[in-house]
Amino acid sequence: MSNNKRRLIYLLVYLAYTTIYISRVSMSVAETELEALSVFDAAGYGVIGGAFSTVYSIGRLINGRIGDKTPPWIMLSIGLCVGGVATLAIGALPPYIGVLLLWVANAYAQSMLWSSVLAVVSHIYEGPGLKRMTSIMVTAVATGNVLAIVLGGFLIDALGVSFAFIIPGALNVLLGVVIILSTRGIPAPESDVEEEKRTSIRELLKNKDLCLMAIPSVFHGVMKENVTVWMVAYAAFAFGADLSSAKYYVLLIPLIGLAGRLLYPPALRLCREEENRVSEIGFAVSLVASVLLLFTGLGLTLAVISLGIVYAATSMINTSITSIYPLSYKESGNLPSVSGILDFTSYLGAGISSAVYGVVIKYFGYVPMFVSWIVISAISIVLLLYIDNRRKKKGRV
Repeated sequence: MSNNKRRLIYLLVYLAYTTIYISRVSMSVAETELEALSVFDAAGYGVIGGAFSTVYSIGRLINGRIGDKTPPWIMLSIGLCVGGVATLAIGALPPYIGVLLLWVANAYAQSMLWSSVLAVVSHIYEGPGLKRMTSIMVTAVATGNVLAIVLGGFLIDALGVSFAFIIPGALNVLLGVVIILSTRGIPAPESDVEEEKRTSIRELLKNKDLCLMAIPSVFHGVMKENVTVWMVAYAAFAFGADLSSAKYYVLLIPLIGLAGRLLYPPALRLCREEENRVSEIGFAVSLVASVLLLFTGLGLTLAVISLGIVYAATSMINTSITSIYPLSYKESGNLPSVSGILDFTSYLGAGISSAVYGVVIKYFGYVPMFVSWIVISAISIVLLLYIDNRRKKKGRV
């Protein structure tokens, strides 16, 4: 494959995954307008968000395994087109049950994508460049979030709330067709592996290294997702910030996350291509920032900065655990499965902890949540150091 073709495929896949996040965030951007139109109320919106996360996490687990055996262009084109059509249909502003079902369909369609994105990148790049190009690909998540806020706000103001779904959905479908034309020659990950080297899903789930890695995966999901869930409410609760102004702090989250993703490639180089070392540093940074959050006397600005640091650090950890670590399973053809398993555990940790934190915060405030972040960061550092020692003994880096 020529360098120009390799770059073109990479760029198209990057754009495709960026548009998926533009679609995903469109619901959040349009929430207030849809409530004003009585499409749903706050409780209904909560159900939609919970349904998306649940279906997406289960889909990642299922589609990770399917992605081992299926050419990535099939997974990518179906996911983009189905997700795009579902998003387009929401632009017609159907009744609540229609929005819910379409958003669930979108969630499952989007769960088909990331494992196959990794399969494409791992096919067109090898050696030291593979980790670097994978870490750059992950920035599509933050890029899509930022563009969704900017584009969604513009479309709602200029054309109406329907177009916050119509335009992103159309982009998804367009990129889905382009992906068919550009990546059809890339085979299924398992087809590149000799039969005797393949690992069954049962053997994979018994792999001690993978089982151990699932624990820090759960823990980083707890912190990363709950920053976004509780940031505004915490600013209002702890510092008396007006909710109408506090909500603008949320705009900092994708920007800080983008900074964390962009910092990942140089951080990986500084850590000599050892992704677990980046994660260990990320958990250490999260621990320190969580300690600062215990001191409300330091003020709102420092609290918001500390939350932002936790989010940026856990975004870097997310890249290591769900994108770079799975590359070590490329030789057995299980890269998509491992990525799906670890993404599932991350979302599982986020979903369960959000419900638990809701009860704890109601009765005890935010301090117990921050203390738990300190504890799970420390546990994760110890586990990652142990995993590093196991890998070195096996001669793996």
